[in-house]
Amino acid sequence: MRTDEIVGTTVLGRPIEAIAFRPPSYAKARPPAVIFGALHGDEPASALQAQRLIEELLDRPPGRETWIIPAVNLDGLMAGTKNNARDVDLNRNFASANWTGEHKGGYFPGASAESEPESQALAALIDRIGAERLVALHATFKVMNWDGRGRELAEEMGRLAGYPASGDIGYPTPGSFGSKYGVDRGLEVVTVEVPYLEVDERAWTETRAALRWSVDLPT
Repeated sequence: MRTDEIVGTTVLGRPIEAIAFRPPSYAKARPPAVIFGALHGDEPASALQAQRLIEELLDRPPGRETWIIPAVNLDGLMAGTKNNARDVDLNRNFASANWTGEHKGGYFPGASAESEPESQALAALIDRIGAERLVALHATFKVMNWDGRGRELAEEMGRLAGYPASGDIGYPTPGSFGSKYGVDRGLEVVTVEVPYLEVDERAWTETRAALRWSVDLPT
């Protein structure tokens, strides 16, 4: 069963839509999953991946409750900018233990942790539904990056996609989604990094089996 829900609004008032899928009654009980794209607005391939997964789940429900947000940062996606309409890098805005106001150019973390309506909406959804499997869609590396207890999932997703899996993205990420939910909370967090910045169907075809696996569907 599919339901659509507006889970928040962007800085400019655009609705942030989540599509929820319920598993069949015979499915084994598992914690909910959240998958989201376009936290960075200049990574439209991630929104494509999310939309393609939604299309697949319309035909066959996932093996666990699954919520998909195709685009968290709609303002940035429409403008073609990494940051949101207040020029905040949303992946530095989460209320992690390592959040800091210090930043490099282009990585403004906001006036305070979770100051932005987009990060607030995503955080509220995760808390409300008790999600424990969290998959973030990003570009432009080629890796399944894991935090918290996401290593096993990342390694299997990497095998299915032909991508390496790593617990180190190579640089500090204060205030990131993975810092809050993986490092601090110990949840199952995987960041799927595809090497395509623009809309490219290969972002989907390369990761299709891995994303199906993440919601307990046969590959």
